[in-house]
Amino acid sequence: MLSPKIKKYKKRLFCYIKSRFAAVNENPIIVLGNQKSGTSAIAHLLADFGGLSKTIDIPPLWVPVVFEVMQGQIDFQDMVRRHRFYFSTDIIKEPNMTFFAGQVLKAFPKARYVFVVRDPRDNIRSLLNRMKIPGNIDEINEQVFSSVSLNRFRMTLNASVWGGDKTENYIGTLSHKWNKAVDNYLLYRDRMILAKYEDFLADKYGFVVKLAKQLHIPEKANITDRLDVQYQPRGNRSISWEDFFGIENLSRIEQICSSRMKEFGYKI
Repeated sequence: MLSPKIKKYKKRLFCYIKSRFAAVNENPIIVLGNQKSGTSAIAHLLADFGGLSKTIDIPPLWVPVVFEVMQGQIDFQDMVRRHRFYFSTDIIKEPNMTFFAGQVLKAFPKARYVFVVRDPRDNIRSLLNRMKIPGNIDEINEQVFSSVSLNRFRMTLNASVWGGDKTENYIGTLSHKWNKAVDNYLLYRDRMILAKYEDFLADKYGFVVKLAKQLHIPEKANITDRLDVQYQPRGNRSISWEDFFGIENLSRIEQICSSRMKEFGYKI
């Protein structure tokens, strides 16, 4: 049996070889949104509904490259040219592209865009659940980091990257990151269709049908048997925000994100 490391290498090698011959899709549907906001489920179901090809995540744009693109050290259009296979499909979903949305819109002016938003309290809780990090501590110490399988998460906890103060703790940093994501929607809202994750959970099939209609995607397959497939590890929604974050950290989220939360109808 191949080790996970070798499997990962083979997958990336396959994508590299495919990129040598692939053609970039000039007018795809691009799904944006913060990590763990529901982008995977919505992109998968939308693609399956319309019988469309899909790219779910683009590893070459993960940390630390996303920061270099954000800062202008790497040209996004050059990344597209070098990794054409990822950009050759009908639907392209990569949360990191949310944080340099202006460059994405410039590279794909004919694309149709979907922005997925989720209440920051649920969004941040789900992200921390996935990383097995508690939400009610003041700081993440080395002992906690040693339990995190993806050490690149450490690089994400720089509040100044997301527009916050460098003295912010990890909850404050992730709150500023949520703000950064939704600010890019608010800046380009005339180019994007808003998709609230809460609406998706309330009526998954109806949500996908409505979104497909907005995107002019005809139904090609019955997706009713796929509506509850877990495309990403599910967070623990049963624990209350206050129990998970504690009063102090919950207040941090609500204070930092309050003005944007009101824009999307999230009550404090």
